Amino acid sequence: MLPTMKEGARKLESKTPDEIFRRLDVDVSGSIDSFELISLVQGRFHNSWEMYTIDTAALAAVTVAGVHGAISMGLHPLVAATSGMVMSLGGVLRDLFCGRDLAMASQSYAIATGAGSTVYVLTREMALRGYPLLAMTRIFLSMGTTVSIRCWEYFRGEPLLAPMRGRK
Repeated sequence: MLPTMKEGARKLESKTPDEIFRRLDVDVSGSIDSFELISLVQGRFHNSWEMYTIDTAALAAVTVAGVHGAISMGLHPLVAATSGMVMSLGGVLRDLFCGRDLAMASQSYAIATGAGSTVYVLTREMALRGYPLLAMTRIFLSMGTTVSIRCWEYFRGEPLLAPMRGRK
């Protein structure tokens, strides 16, 4: 699990201002330039809970949009459900191109989008068969499933599909 802000503040309190400045002044120029400030901000948000939250919300929205788009094109419900899962590849590619840590999200991407898109397809099929499910209910259930799986993985502190080696 990522360190909390209070833990980070406690570590900073134990350092002198000179030690903090030396750590920030990477090129040892005696001043902190824009490159060093950008590195500081990117380092703070690179694998933070804020970034994970934004990423999860975007993933949930893209899951619903993707599966709805597949259904509106007339694709079979099974194909529509898997199209939501295939869309998670875009998030993994983004992580690769942006230099982000793939371990942060890559396993739960496919599981969360697969579950969210399956919930959307199942609730749509129920609505078509006469159950009173509004479109907004289907959307919230699908997004809620996606967000719940991602939150469960985040608070658990390890990937959903942990390696089997060493387990009994």
